[in-house]
Amino acid sequence: MKHKVWLVGTGVLAMVGLYATPYLALHQMREAARTHDVQALAAYVDFPAVRESLKLGLRAKLVGGDVSPASVMGAEVAGALLGPMVDALITTESLGRVLQGQAPAQAVLLMGKAPPPVRVESPIETPMETRMQTQMGYESPSQFVFSIKPRGSDDDPVELVMRRDGLWRWKLAALRLS
Repeated sequence: MKHKVWLVGTGVLAMVGLYATPYLALHQMREAARTHDVQALAAYVDFPAVRESLKLGLRAKLVGGDVSPASVMGAEVAGALLGPMVDALITTESLGRVLQGQAPAQAVLLMGKAPPPVRVESPIETPMETRMQTQMGYESPSQFVFSIKPRGSDDDPVELVMRRDGLWRWKLAALRLS
């Protein structure tokens, strides 16, 4: 009987641990971004997958719903021009800025520069959670999405898509610009 209880307890603990792993990974990513630890943050990012997802997303936005040959050709030309730019601009630093709540375009424009000062209305710095509206959850057992946007903004959120990398690890694998 004790053996069965131990097995059931271990199974429940493992399930809870598996469920919690993307939340822990996201917390560690955000902490690495906050402390500007680029090596720690880079360990959680599949850069080729993130870059490819962004290229596909931009190409889809350029076409919109228009599938006319001219529109598709224009999107392909623009995509060919944007591709190398996306490759160069998606870095650990720019992703860290997105995790801290900056819009992707602003994060990319600020590469290599000091982050803009945060407006603080009291002597105590406002935590990101009060400035940003976030949402997170599973889309499937192997895909987890973290969306972020400025609180009160009408802008679409930026979605960071994490995918399971083995049983316990998660990596950022896509960036969606809704």
